Amino acid sequence: MLSQLATLEDAETNRHIQFSVQYGIENSDVRILGVTPTKVSFICPTTNTFTRSMGVHTDAGRRLLSDRLRKSGRVEAIRKELVARQTQLVNA
Repeated sequence: MLSQLATLEDAETNRHIQFSVQYGIENSDVRILGVTPTKVSFICPTTNTFTRSMGVHTDAGRRLLSDRLRKSGRVEAIRKELVARQTQLVNA
């Protein structure tokens, strides 16, 4: 199993969500095995600066944010990026 860190800019709620994507590669295909939110950073809408950050430590928080990530399409976008990267490595 491999993993990669990624972020989602959630403009609706003025926050950035940092998460780890666990994935596997089989026959040049990338399969997302899990998504684990690790940190949320809040942004001041007026100054566009980070005001505070906090880790994600509860199962309920992880489920809520994981659901938000999947609905945003960011997880699928990352899967496609990983497929493209894998294709480049195979063709190199």
